[in-house]
Amino acid sequence: MLEIIDRPLRIVAEDSLGSDEGRAARAAGVTASEAHTIAHAGRGAQLRILDDKLNGATFRGNAHTRRGHEREDFLIDWASENVALCAANIALIGHPELTWLLATPDGLGWDMAHGPFGVEVKSHDHTWGGRDDIPAEHYDQMQIGMAVTETNWWLYVWEVMGEDGTPTLDDPRFVWVPRDEHRIGVLIGEAEKFMAWREAGAPEIDDLPADVDDALADWARARAMKTAAAAAEAAADKIIRAYALDEADERGAKGAGQRAAFALTKLPVLDEAAWADAEPASYAEVVDMRTRVKAAEKAAAALYHRDQVRLTITATKGAAS
Repeated sequence: MLEIIDRPLRIVAEDSLGSDEGRAARAAGVTASEAHTIAHAGRGAQLRILDDKLNGATFRGNAHTRRGHEREDFLIDWASENVALCAANIALIGHPELTWLLATPDGLGWDMAHGPFGVEVKSHDHTWGGRDDIPAEHYDQMQIGMAVTETNWWLYVWEVMGEDGTPTLDDPRFVWVPRDEHRIGVLIGEAEKFMAWREAGAPEIDDLPADVDDALADWARARAMKTAAAAAEAAADKIIRAYALDEADERGAKGAGQRAAFALTKLPVLDEAAWADAEPASYAEVVDMRTRVKAAEKAAAALYHRDQVRLTITATKGAAS
């Protein structure tokens, strides 16, 4: 057992990747790094995960992933010196009850403000730039880590490599990630479905080709992200619009922030209510003309038409978002 202060952890293997025990346990269960894909991917991706477990993964890493592993110790040391006391970890840890649910935190630590916590470190490609968001797969990986270790916080530390793929002189950045019970529930629920499917012999669920099922899963995920983004955009627009209208003169208003700018303009548009009140006869003629045009188009469509293909895709009720 490994302990973070007063919290015992169930160690499945002292070396997650370099031991037979670790490889066997990872092949038999679901790891934190797999949880996101299992929750969002179609059957094709899940079959690839299962094949890797049964037959061994074919991906051995590339220059970027190897460099990322080489930087892990540096980032853990930096975090321990500059953020909170922590140490590197290679042990494979199992959930205390869901024995098949596994995680290998990059580091483990403790501080007064957060208590026991895990650490995830990443070296991003130079194209990441100054972004400060957390990739969804990393967020989910940390949430499963918190579920496995029964902790409430995870420290996410990252650096951005130079264009030549080597470290820069810039300090790494970090953010504290709190436990998200709802997200953990979603991820574990989808992982349980995967395990049940595997135990049942990985049966075919439908007649769709695996790549089509994967594409449907990608669509569902993109739609969920689009819906969330639209809601966030609408909320921000309300605040910006209220400010712009309050600041506007007869020409409108402009403003610029750190990441975006706005321009409020005033353009003349037809006021049909005013037209109907001022010139009811001419307005009625236009309304009548519009009605006759629509009727003519409807009659023409019955004689001269072509098939219009319409594809409707709906997300499966209860699917992970």
